[in-house]
Amino acid sequence: MTVTLRTVPPNLREAQAVAELCVDFLRRDLLAFYPQSRFEPVAQGLDSASFRPGLDFALIEEDAAEGSGDAVQVELFDVRYRLTPREGTRFTPHDRRMIRAVGAVLGFRYYHLFQRSHGARLELFQGGSEDHYVAAFVEPSVYAVPATRPSRVAPTLQALRTAALSTYENRRVSTGALLLGAGGDPDHLGYPTAPDALPYGPELTSLKSIHRLCDGRRTLFLVDRAGKLADIIAIERWASEMPGPSLPAVPCARAYAAHARATGASGHVCVVLSPNQEIKLFAGGSQAFAFAHGRWRILDPASKFAVWESAVAHPPLARVLFQTALDLAESRHGGLFVVVADPGAAVGRLIAPHDLLVAEAPDGPPAALPPGDPLARRALHYLARGRGVTELAPPVLEALAGLDGALATDRAGRLLAFGAILRHDASCPTAPPSVEGARTTAALVASHFGPVLKVSEDGIVSCFLNGARAWDL
Repeated sequence: MTVTLRTVPPNLREAQAVAELCVDFLRRDLLAFYPQSRFEPVAQGLDSASFRPGLDFALIEEDAAEGSGDAVQVELFDVRYRLTPREGTRFTPHDRRMIRAVGAVLGFRYYHLFQRSHGARLELFQGGSEDHYVAAFVEPSVYAVPATRPSRVAPTLQALRTAALSTYENRRVSTGALLLGAGGDPDHLGYPTAPDALPYGPELTSLKSIHRLCDGRRTLFLVDRAGKLADIIAIERWASEMPGPSLPAVPCARAYAAHARATGASGHVCVVLSPNQEIKLFAGGSQAFAFAHGRWRILDPASKFAVWESAVAHPPLARVLFQTALDLAESRHGGLFVVVADPGAAVGRLIAPHDLLVAEAPDGPPAALPPGDPLARRALHYLARGRGVTELAPPVLEALAGLDGALATDRAGRLLAFGAILRHDASCPTAPPSVEGARTTAALVASHFGPVLKVSEDGIVSCFLNGARAWDL
């Protein structure tokens, strides 16, 4: 059978409906990453006379966008749109890079659908759009016209998504891969990639035995520059051979410190499916993205840690508390950390006197300690009395912070209380709305006395400053 293809008239190649669809995709996907933002046209809406041929996405820099304030402006089909962040926040350089990545993927897809004379690259339309946005953030050159090399990050994410739906011997699968950057290749292991090496992608997950070859925490698959499965590596040993400090510049969960260090140089990228069924992506020496609860979250831990460190004004204390919060989040344990600016003002108003670790040893616990009596916890105060948070071993601090209630310190790092049930006066004019959960309510109230970190059992770490939520991680 002979099929005759008719030439598409030029006026139909970039129809208004297609342009409007692209704008809808841009709006939908930007708001998926920044759900509390607003996306709106700066001037008139899209019409047949207002756009030029070609998607031509552009992010308008702040100095060029007069009156934009905390918002950013993007240009699509020669029409400008404003993206305004959540009240009280600003778009960081990390966020601007993400916005560019979304526009780059949409533009590249449009280019291959409507502006190329030969066949489109089908891999651009495989998997979720969000996976390609994350891949474009990490590998922007792969999504820039006229690139021809396909992304390795997108199929790796698709492989981990597929693995997350699988079980092996009635247990959830955990796995991961290290994608070699421009500065490294398997030659450092003494031999090149085997000529019969398999491409690393979702098709590989059909081999059930592959789920036993690496666990994502201790061992990873090594993917070379061509996207082939080159080897299996022990991540601790591999990361120890990388140049640079032994600890990542920005704290991350201890279980994945080696994964972060491994991406600190040479453009390596690490992607892991954790036992919690969360997909983690490490790039540039820190965890850049997390996929959980059906959506990707852009983390930007460097800027968020900087906000926390500035509020605490004690770098070693800020790092220890931040690190412990991330470890609790990884183990899916809740917690609350309060750095009290003025202990004298907090005792009695925020911290009950019987929860305070007194400097001197008491005469001993009361003769009878009924179950549920708040004085009962005082019998264990001697275990941490007079200790500094930075002096405690990390597992000990994590155990104290994991108790019901809050762990409170002063700005010098002296431990004031652990397992403390914080007081909350509902008649206070700064009281948070009653619709908040108990731990969030306590965090909002405590933040009037000093910076607060809250850890949710779903793995989210939040910072509260001066009665408001500053960020989520």
